[in-house]
Amino acid sequence: MRRLLVVLCVVALFAGCGFKPRAQLAFASELGPVAVSTADPYSPLGQGLATALRRAGVAEAVAGQPSATLQVVSESMRTRPLAVDAAAQVREYETIYTVEFELRGADGAVRVPRQAVELSREYTYDALASAGSPAEQQLLQDELRRDMQAAILRRVDAALRAD
Repeated sequence: MRRLLVVLCVVALFAGCGFKPRAQLAFASELGPVAVSTADPYSPLGQGLATALRRAGVAEAVAGQPSATLQVVSESMRTRPLAVDAAAQVREYETIYTVEFELRGADGAVRVPRQAVELSREYTYDALASAGSPAEQQLLQDELRRDMQAAILRRVDAALRAD
């Protein structure tokens, strides 16, 4: 009885705050096959987006057949110092990842106009343990790419739901 009361309270709390599970992506059935286009065919972002679209149930584009195109127009990752200590040594960095993209339907019409998404992460740099810093920076960049893939897909999904 007590467990049931706790479960009901938790459900009421989630319902009261507006929580709802994320819905499945809407463009899986609406667009048909989707091709991901990037300037670099080996771009980790492009490959990740293609994989994420397949996982969402979107059909892969077949050469010679019309398909929608998710085009990554530009992609840049830059790192800048955020904080220095008294000895003018950099102690904190910020990595900023910016991507511009657009989505065109199979007919060539713009379905999601060009827009930019910018994500950033801060991390500390320890000069005494600098051997781990390149690996940490690579992990951070991989995490930013995964977050960017999710952000792009959420934006595309929201734009298509609004139509």
